[in-house]
Amino acid sequence: MSFDPIVNTSISEQVAQRLLQMIRTGELKPTQQLPPERELATMLGVGRPAVREAIRGLSLLGLLRIRQGEGTFVGSLHPRELLEPLEMIIDLNAGTLDALFDSRIIIESGVAALAAKHITDEQLAFLSATVHDEATLLSDAATFSAADVVFHETIIEACANPFLQSIAGSLYVLGKKSRSITSRIPAVLERSLQDHRDILAALQARDPDRASQAMRHHLLRVREGYHNAADAVASHLPLT
Repeated sequence: MSFDPIVNTSISEQVAQRLLQMIRTGELKPTQQLPPERELATMLGVGRPAVREAIRGLSLLGLLRIRQGEGTFVGSLHPRELLEPLEMIIDLNAGTLDALFDSRIIIESGVAALAAKHITDEQLAFLSATVHDEATLLSDAATFSAADVVFHETIIEACANPFLQSIAGSLYVLGKKSRSITSRIPAVLERSLQDHRDILAALQARDPDRASQAMRHHLLRVREGYHNAADAVASHLPLT
């Protein structure tokens, strides 16, 4: 028989846990300013170094924001803001981007299937208008990319499942790095437009299996386009 050793939690970790609890319970609200470091240390009965370390750790997670000359504030707690640390990890590790694509393929294919069942006529009309706009934006990568965001977010919203909406929305936000590269390639934009038309047609037919397959096919092609583009950049070749 063996027992795991008892681990003493550092003072700074205890401070971080206390602040996190206050954020969870609403005692500290989004964008609210924290008391000055010295005052906070006195209130918690700890030293200033422990408070400083706890604040630094929570700021790295996006939960707190340090503004030079102003103080420390609770973050907006918006999901996109909280995903920033993960975006940095993806930027530093190409392998995590492949894992992200795998996750998107699995989740968004299911989301598309559900959307085919629950999408409203208004959402279908909006998607149709978005795809129509995309056809005029092939020479404007930045605006096409913005329309792409609207297209995917509308489908995520249409799935009518709050859990999948949160997961799929987060995964899509984390794919920003790949979109910043692939959106510069005309051929990729043209393929994406055709894929979006196929996805829209499946949703208009309210065919879950077809919608799922169309989304899966689209994301597989996006991943292929990203890898081809990344290889071209690494080899100093033109993006085509």
